[in-house]
Amino acid sequence: MEDSNLEAQKGSFQAVQCNCGALERWDCPVPMPPAKLHGRLLMYVRISSGEVTFQSPVMSVQPMNVVKPDPPLNLHMEITEDGNLNISWYNPILVPFPLQYQVRYSENSTTVTKEVDKIVSVAALLVDHVLPGASYKAQVRAKSMAGLGIWGDWSTPQVLTTPAVMYFPPKLLTSAGSKVSFRCMYKNGMEMVPANKIVWWVNLAAAVPPSQYEVVSDHVSQVTFPSVRATRPRGSFTYDALYCCTTHECHRHYAELYAIDVNINISCETDGYLTKMTCRWSTNTIQSLVGITSQLRYHRSRLYCSDPPRIHPESEPKDCHLQRDGFYECVFHPIFLFSGYTMWIRISHPLGSLNSPPTCVLPNSVAKPLPPSSVKAEITPNVGLLKITWEKPIFPENHLRYQIRYGLRGREGQRQVHEVYGGKPTSASIPVRDPCAVYAAQVRCRRLDGLGYWSNWSSPAYTVVRDVRAPVRGPEVWRIMNGDATKGQRNVTLLWKPLRRNESLCSVQRYVVSHWAPRKGAWAEDAGSRTSLTFPVAEQEHTVTVLALNSIGASSANSNLSFSGAMSKVTVVQALSAYPLNSSCMVLSWMLVQGERRPTHLIVEWKNLHEHSGMKWLRLPPDVRKYYIRDHFIPIEKYQLSLYPVFAEGVGKPEIINSFTQGDIENAMRSGAGLYVVVPVVISFSVLLLGTLLISRQRMKKLFWEDVPNPKNCSWAQGLNFHKPETFEHLFTKHTCGPLLLEPETISEDISVDTSWKLKDDPAPAATVSLLGTAPELEKGSVWVSPCSSSAHCSQAWEDKSQRPPSVKYAMLVSYSKSSDMEEDPGLPRSSVAMCFSSETSPQGDSFSSSSWEVEGQACLLLPDQQCPVQCPPQSFMGGLDADALLETEGNFPEENHSERSVYYLGVTSIKKRESGVFLTEESGILCPFPAHCVFSDLRLLQDSCSHFVENNFNVGPSGKKASVPYVPQFQTCATQTRKFMENKLCDLTV
Repeated sequence: MEDSNLEAQKGSFQAVQCNCGALERWDCPVPMPPAKLHGRLLMYVRISSGEVTFQSPVMSVQPMNVVKPDPPLNLHMEITEDGNLNISWYNPILVPFPLQYQVRYSENSTTVTKEVDKIVSVAALLVDHVLPGASYKAQVRAKSMAGLGIWGDWSTPQVLTTPAVMYFPPKLLTSAGSKVSFRCMYKNGMEMVPANKIVWWVNLAAAVPPSQYEVVSDHVSQVTFPSVRATRPRGSFTYDALYCCTTHECHRHYAELYAIDVNINISCETDGYLTKMTCRWSTNTIQSLVGITSQLRYHRSRLYCSDPPRIHPESEPKDCHLQRDGFYECVFHPIFLFSGYTMWIRISHPLGSLNSPPTCVLPNSVAKPLPPSSVKAEITPNVGLLKITWEKPIFPENHLRYQIRYGLRGREGQRQVHEVYGGKPTSASIPVRDPCAVYAAQVRCRRLDGLGYWSNWSSPAYTVVRDVRAPVRGPEVWRIMNGDATKGQRNVTLLWKPLRRNESLCSVQRYVVSHWAPRKGAWAEDAGSRTSLTFPVAEQEHTVTVLALNSIGASSANSNLSFSGAMSKVTVVQALSAYPLNSSCMVLSWMLVQGERRPTHLIVEWKNLHEHSGMKWLRLPPDVRKYYIRDHFIPIEKYQLSLYPVFAEGVGKPEIINSFTQGDIENAMRSGAGLYVVVPVVISFSVLLLGTLLISRQRMKKLFWEDVPNPKNCSWAQGLNFHKPETFEHLFTKHTCGPLLLEPETISEDISVDTSWKLKDDPAPAATVSLLGTAPELEKGSVWVSPCSSSAHCSQAWEDKSQRPPSVKYAMLVSYSKSSDMEEDPGLPRSSVAMCFSSETSPQGDSFSSSSWEVEGQACLLLPDQQCPVQCPPQSFMGGLDADALLETEGNFPEENHSERSVYYLGVTSIKKRESGVFLTEESGILCPFPAHCVFSDLRLLQDSCSHFVENNFNVGPSGKKASVPYVPQFQTCATQTRKFMENKLCDLTV
């Protein structure tokens, strides 16, 4: 621009103040109104230094072409559901033209490091192939889209570090039953996990089946749920956690699945006046989820509903209010009866929104009519039906069907329902069981085509009890005769039973007695509501009839009763008997004489002669010969029973008895008193049984616990320390059959086989074992018996110290018999002897055999230091066994074999504690010496199996032999199978 022009425009220039900025740069802010952005500006710079002034050339500038935008706002980075990195931002404020953006981002991971600059025209950039465990940094700046102007400053950098496990999507909101899929990438340390090595878990509790896996790429695994279940809140967790794991571990990061049950039922109801529609719905399926809101939305079509209903894009919200019952309630008023209202529930969640399945409602189709009005109930005359009438409600105008609920008044739980169909019914008649009761009836209605709802029940209507018809028949009649018939002075008390309600239908207002006599003719007496009438009878023949009357009329079928002197002598009843069954029932039987006259009916009377309760009577048909009378009978009381035959001409001669049939009285007394006898007997028996159980329990405790002696008191236990485990280990260790620790003493023995029993088909002998004192020598086939008959003799016999038995007391069970075959014995000896052996018996050396002892089934035991004689009370050897199980045989055992031995154990109980406490067993193991004075009973022998004393179910064969074996307190047993062999004995060894 030339100087002349510059001077001409100096007046239009404005001066602005410039400030020195950084790097020796001066900034001069020039105010620029938006209207002048597209204009042109002239400017120059004037620099003054003292009195010297410098001026730059004039420069022409268009402001729009030199705009520098501000940095973009709110730079944000996130991972999308597809696994991409989305970088987004907002435009600067007050930018008058479109902008373009320059994005600068970097990726830093263990495998990749790079920086990328991209120019984009939108405020977002999508970066694919995002890696787990990587760091991303991004910045953005702006410039005019036209390319003019200057690039703005860079925005504040944003950094995003991806987790080691990445889920796509990280969070998902869906409806229950939908099909959803998740993807993941897993970086384990410095290496990526292959997709085929990834497994999926739900809530770390259930593994997802591998059939639902899919390999998308080398490092991307996908899992698909074909139909997810609704999420059940667990404490503060309102979602299901989905974990992407390796075969050995799971990372702490997880994806969140929000599955909401959106199947919400919306029910609507139009009122009976068809003016408003009320819709209700419940949020029970979603009310437990945090951060959830729901709203009803609807769309109204002009006419009817679309098929199927669908969510319309144009919808309106409806205000609903929560009720006390947990339902939301919305009211549509006014309504269009034939317009379709499509409704659904919109569920809002922080992750999005879901809609329930839509439903379409036609107000006319959901109407609930008003209940029928003017409901009345009555019992129809002469028929006795329950008739209900009502009036149809005004709306709707459609044909209706009705339901009648009826029942006895006060019994609401026993009501019955009766359906009524038809065009326009307004009444119904229903048969009832008791037309004389008060009934309550209600009516409701509904559209005949089934649409809509049932109306409410109407107010109940009640019937009034009225007479339906005249009584069907008159009452049953009987009489009581007083006075002397020979003098013609008789008073008759006429009795009748009042009619029941179902017989009179429904009441009896009064009774009328009609008389007829040959001389007086006919006349009537009004008895009112009484049930008896007394009148005189002067003529030999007199007939009466009792009529029952109500508001409808008199009874038509009535009973006549005639009084005739001639008929009172006719006898047709005989053999009347009364049998009391119990205190409330008696059976009466009789016979009728066969003849031309047959009674029309029978009358039975009974009364207690000891009481003044009056006479009772019953009318019976003429063809019965036995009848059960129910009343309160006392067997010890005296009753008079009468049976009258009644003819059309009069009453015949009765059969009268004054007591029950002999023999049945005692039965009746026992039957009547049975209750008073059985109950005390049952109680006494229960107490006795309980006492028996308690006593048995105490005896069992004594048998199995108190009889076990203390092993420390035994001779063989002296010096042993029972506190050391080795002691018990040594005692209870099984040894092989070998020599005993103590040498057996010389023993005499005798065994006689008296009986045997059968097991299956094989006979088995039973032996009686007699245990005697010691002898100096023992030879085969002989015994030694102590000749002592008193204690003095015994003491003299043992004066020689060398011949006395050892101080250790133990018993010895021996058997020794000749090897003869068993012989049949015709009978089993069951008697017993008073003495086990005679006191006069003297030792005979080897001339004394075992068969010489006649003990007859007795077994006796003599200890070395016991006094004699030994007394054996009478008791059979086999008394404790069943006689049917015995075989009548007799025999001897085979020869003894000294090479085979077995150990027996004897248990003893003092007589002061119990009289039946002796037992022998190999399992006792620890026993003490015998007491000096004791009583033995229940002697049981239990033999070791290695002795072969009894084999094959007690069958003794050639191989079965037994040697003489003493009892010793040792534990050297070789038992593999115990065979038991018992005797019941009672021997008094006291002196």
